[in-house]
Amino acid sequence: MESKIFYLNKIPGFAGRCNDILYSSPLRVTAVHRLIVFFGGDVQDLKSCMEKHNDSKRYLMWSLENTLSILSKRFPQSHIMIVRPSRMEIKSYAVFSCYDNFVPGDEYGVPSFKPNNNALLHLSKLLRSVLTQVSQQDILGVNLTLMAFSKGCVVLNQFLHEFHHIQNQENLDENLKDLTKRIKDIWWLDGGHAGTKDTWINDKRILESFAKLGTLVLDMSCGNVKHWILKNFYVVGIKVYVYVTPYQVNDKRRPWIKNQENLFCKTLQELHVPVQRTLHFKEEKPSLTTHFNVLTVIKDIST
Repeated sequence: MESKIFYLNKIPGFAGRCNDILYSSPLRVTAVHRLIVFFGGDVQDLKSCMEKHNDSKRYLMWSLENTLSILSKRFPQSHIMIVRPSRMEIKSYAVFSCYDNFVPGDEYGVPSFKPNNNALLHLSKLLRSVLTQVSQQDILGVNLTLMAFSKGCVVLNQFLHEFHHIQNQENLDENLKDLTKRIKDIWWLDGGHAGTKDTWINDKRILESFAKLGTLVLDMSCGNVKHWILKNFYVVGIKVYVYVTPYQVNDKRRPWIKNQENLFCKTLQELHVPVQRTLHFKEEKPSLTTHFNVLTVIKDIST
């Protein structure tokens, strides 16, 4: 069975922000559905755009359309939604993905994280707009997987800042309540950007808030059962998958990436967040080939 594929132009989100979206329905129809939201890396764009640039056209196999096909085959029971960056910064030597609608960045998309940039609210409204356009409103309540590769991981990092920001808000937007309680797992795939800091989030306060997110969700749905929650909240926490390659974490020119990634995983594990960390292609020389190939080794482990 083939999935239905849609390219949706300028989908509205929060306060006038718009993103182009690629969406595909599940290859295999089952009673249980999931929606994967994916943010790609530098270079990755629509095939027609990549063909016009001397550097980008070397990586056509990783176009957003091909990436959608890869994800659909790796997760055949899931709806897939790829968020195209709102800005592609074109230089003579490379093209940089800039997720300005989620996190402010410079001309190369290097992020400047904020406590709140309404990135979560933008995502929530994007989801509703997309699912309405593709006539899939019935999956608005399904579980969510957030997944990002390379530069796209800056969006996940901004989400972490916002999880911390909303933790103690009394009048939390109903859309944010719904969004956070449906996130079941988050995948960081060989994260990196052109900056020299904040490749991975190491602020313990922010990671502590993330570790408590499962408790927050349970508390909203089950009422005042704090004693039971404190005893059992590890079970309901969001699962984290970290897939890395030597291209990012063994680069001697950028030692901060390895150090930050190690501390990120170590801190989450100490906070009892379920983390699965895997170093892929560790016997191979660091290269863009192995970097991109991490997209081919992810798989659906929920079934």
